[in-house]
Amino acid sequence: MNVKTPTLLAALIALAVPNRPSAAAWDANWPQFRGPDGAGIGANVNLPDKWSATNNVAWKTDLPGRSWSSPIVWGDRVFLTTVVNSGQSEPPKKGLYLGGDRREPPKAEHQWKVFCLDLATGRVQWEKTAYQGVPQTPIHLKNSYGAETPVTDGERVYALFGNVGVFAFTLEAGRPGPSASSRTR
Repeated sequence: MNVKTPTLLAALIALAVPNRPSAAAWDANWPQFRGPDGAGIGANVNLPDKWSATNNVAWKTDLPGRSWSSPIVWGDRVFLTTVVNSGQSEPPKKGLYLGGDRREPPKAEHQWKVFCLDLATGRVQWEKTAYQGVPQTPIHLKNSYGAETPVTDGERVYALFGNVGVFAFTLEAGRPGPSASSRTR
């Protein structure tokens, strides 16, 4: 059976979490990729139709690293992941092209991180390094080692970082929480 890893992760969390939030709490937040039911549709009707780098932006926060994951929201917190390369990252190229596959992983040490931001201000509430080391596998130039979106059950935030592992942190201070993975931070 071919099951995509994020779907499997969400299923494992749903089974492993004894105190799953109520349906109302789940629906009032954005706890996973594409929202509470995976449809990518929010209930807020007051969202802007257009935005840019300066128009209809409540706040901006510069964070280190590179990531393609989506942020998630629980209560007044925004959670996201990133991977910071301590060496030189090859700049991504625009457009469609062949030749972006890399045969060798980078030699520089990387940090796989989870960030918690304040929803109202964008201020970093906490930052945790889930794992630090040299990547064991290469990636395509247009990809990132931080591609997977985190998920939360309202008590912990779970971050899957490809073949590095699954990491669980409490929402409040990022303290390590129990995880169904062999790697817990």
